[in-house]
Amino acid sequence: MKDDELTLYRRRHVGFVFQFYNLMPSLTARENVELVTEIAEAPMDPGEALDMVGLSARRDHFPSQLSGGEQQRVAIARALARRPDVLFCDEPTGALDSATGRTVLRALQEANRSMGASVMIVTHAAATAAMANRVIEFSDGRIRSVTVNDAPVSADMIQW
Repeated sequence: MKDDELTLYRRRHVGFVFQFYNLMPSLTARENVELVTEIAEAPMDPGEALDMVGLSARRDHFPSQLSGGEQQRVAIARALARRPDVLFCDEPTGALDSATGRTVLRALQEANRSMGASVMIVTHAAATAAMANRVIEFSDGRIRSVTVNDAPVSADMIQW
């Protein structure tokens, strides 16, 4: 694809959840989610996206007023509001305690179930593999193994 075609494809089909949230500090949680709805073709209502991650009561708070886990959930809501076909997540639980990490993983699992989004998680947390349908392990930039998981577990079962 040419650069402009690739940009259009990402805009229409791909969501990103970054390790370090990348929220706009001068915007509320709702406004951070609204940012992507302005460029998406058939976006989810920002309030609905925040509800999916359990943040309806915090929608009018700024990032500085939110915990790290809440900020990460706003980042997930922002990605989900685009209704992506594919959701790339870079260490979405990296800086979170186990309870908040499970909350984040539940939101990602729900995106897969309810929206049909393919969720790809890059993580060093090996326990997360138990909830995946397919696990691809890398080592030194190469695929080391590919495993199909016939019985993925709920995010609630993941232990840190």
